[in-house]
Amino acid sequence: MGYAPSKNFIALVSATLVILFVGFFITRVVLPEKKAKKERLASALNAIQKPEAGFLEAYEDANRDTDGDGLKDWEEILWKSDPHKPDTDEDGTTDKEETKENRSPVVAGKKNSDGSWSDAVKSAEVPEKTSTSTPKTLTERIARQFAVEYLTTEGVAGGNINNFQKESITESLVESLSKDALLYKDKYATKDIKILDGASPDTKKEYLNKIGETLKKNLKGTERSEMEILNEAISMGKYDSLSKLDDYISAYKKSLEFLKNLNSPKEYAYFHLELMNILENTINADNFIKTTSSDPARGLVGLYIYSNQISRLANFYKSIERQIRIDNLSFKPNDGGYYFANSGL
Repeated sequence: MGYAPSKNFIALVSATLVILFVGFFITRVVLPEKKAKKERLASALNAIQKPEAGFLEAYEDANRDTDGDGLKDWEEILWKSDPHKPDTDEDGTTDKEETKENRSPVVAGKKNSDGSWSDAVKSAEVPEKTSTSTPKTLTERIARQFAVEYLTTEGVAGGNINNFQKESITESLVESLSKDALLYKDKYATKDIKILDGASPDTKKEYLNKIGETLKKNLKGTERSEMEILNEAISMGKYDSLSKLDDYISAYKKSLEFLKNLNSPKEYAYFHLELMNILENTINADNFIKTTSSDPARGLVGLYIYSNQISRLANFYKSIERQIRIDNLSFKPNDGGYYFANSGL
């Protein structure tokens, strides 16, 4: 994470790096398991490997539902139903409900005497290996989900899926991973910090100087961002270099322990707590990123968690600098609190 997160540093955590990571995941996991479909699986990445194809844009497209029937437009394409008609076959049941019941939304159906539906469709075939073994890692689980979705789409579309479908399938992979990242919540709450009421200006300055000096000491040698280390490991294939993150994790742990035992002036309690959670979450993120070689999907979850902390860190610096101005505190360049008062963000 580094002591001084410059704007360029924060920009490193971008959609481009996410795309690079997803591409790495596919080539490392999906392709080896599906050698017979190597070329077609690789082509599914074309739509998101272009810099101009933004991640947010792909996400918005993948969640569009023009007719409001609950079936996304890209799903309508797969089922060959009309994205502008909630009930394509006009049999009284919406397209979404029919697909939930494993029925075709483009064939008007009725119930048979045995209770089955005349428009029932066969489930997509899943490779025997997928149905008889249990995924051991997050990567295996996501890889199987991706493979099944891709093969199902390929079957419905007659082996010729378009760019919109490719984007949607790949987005499904990324969205699944982001949900795993969202499971990670902040560990610390107000009850976990020591709050000092009625702190004088000198006490506040002393507090900020202590934190600044401690961070400067503990984080020395971590000026290079984790994203640079990760990017280098992926591009050069030297995953053992991710062991460098151990130094970052150790530095964050030392800083976190210091904050746990430091009294915080009431006006700075929010920032104190925020910094504790940022450090804790970044420790977890770095531990996940370290597993990139053995479990790429877990590494990608770490990337999501990390990127969230970088955004929080930028807001932290802006907010604490604002509070320092409100308190009319001033620091000399050699003071520990100087950086908080002059972050430049």
